[in-house]
Amino acid sequence: MRMRCSTGPNDEGACEVLARLQSEKQALLQFKHSLVDEANRPASWVSEESDCCKWVGIDCDNITGHVHRIHLPGANGHCHGPYSRNREYEEASRQRLRGDLSSSLLNLKQLRHLDLSCNDFGGIHIPSFISSLKNLRYLNLSKSEFGGIIPAQLGNLSELHVLCLGSFYEQLELTSMTPVITIELTRMSNMHWLSSLRMMHHLDLSGVDLSKAIDWLQVINTLPRLSHEHLSDDKLPRFLQASGNDFMNSLLVLKELFSVGSNLNFLDINSCGISSSVLDSLHNLTSLLSLDMSENQLTTATPKCKNSPSLESLSISSSGLSGHVPYQLGQLSFLGSLYLGKNLIYGPIWHSVGRLSSLEALDLSRNQLNGSMEWIRKLISLEVLDLLV
Repeated sequence: MRMRCSTGPNDEGACEVLARLQSEKQALLQFKHSLVDEANRPASWVSEESDCCKWVGIDCDNITGHVHRIHLPGANGHCHGPYSRNREYEEASRQRLRGDLSSSLLNLKQLRHLDLSCNDFGGIHIPSFISSLKNLRYLNLSKSEFGGIIPAQLGNLSELHVLCLGSFYEQLELTSMTPVITIELTRMSNMHWLSSLRMMHHLDLSGVDLSKAIDWLQVINTLPRLSHEHLSDDKLPRFLQASGNDFMNSLLVLKELFSVGSNLNFLDINSCGISSSVLDSLHNLTSLLSLDMSENQLTTATPKCKNSPSLESLSISSSGLSGHVPYQLGQLSFLGSLYLGKNLIYGPIWHSVGRLSSLEALDLSRNQLNGSMEWIRKLISLEVLDLLV
């Protein structure tokens, strides 16, 4: 039955509310029609007569009835790499939304949560109209194969708490004459607009090309609530991979980041080409809970983490670490997972490691360890141990 309201003098407010709710339902139907969905997940989005608050992926406010959440991640939320071609990937691909994003979403005035991650939008740009969804607290478009420059208008979303734009579109383009492959990454020309997002505490830009965004450090330092920062996989400006003075300047920038980042809880800097000379500044990150420095160029460096007493997860795999397992790790009493696999660590393991009574997962595989293993008996919480040679 269609919504109706009387026209009495006291019913004007009720009619207005009903009209807005009907407008939101129409907006969702238009949004659906702009998408290609092989899995037909929003099959319940079929009728103007049905309650849109019961549709798959839609949640409404219990009091006002307005739509406040769209949660439609592809592949059941399990994103896969762009080059996977196994059966699992092909099945997951059929669970990914394609097509376009309709501006009808602008009629969802109370929308606070929008998750379209792990889908496949084929290299289209992020539509700038999203910046007009002023009530958004959560925006996740990561790993959905958008392309081009991330629109600076997103800086208008001043209520955002979580922004995930990581690991975007990589387009392989073969020429007719040669097998050269050109990879186009989503990029940012500057990050100044992020400084308007004063409420944000979680930022994911991993995989985004920031080579032109020379202001990234200054911007990060203007976000007082930021505690989760993901900038992995060539996420830092590409001059980190350069040589000479440019490379030295990049090291100074990282040292400055570490020196002012005492409020960070989660830091992911894997695969950034970081060398050992920047790690002395890690002792300033006193609030860290999780640190991932895997796949860098740390050589003989020992990360200075002893001033991060609450550290719960530490990963330094595949980073060229050599020498003994650092005895200082025994001071990290809250450490629950430690990954040091695929390095050049040799010799006996310090008995101080046996003090890690909270340790549940330990990976020391692909190293050259020897000596007594009595320390293992002290790891009373250990559930996963990898010592594969």
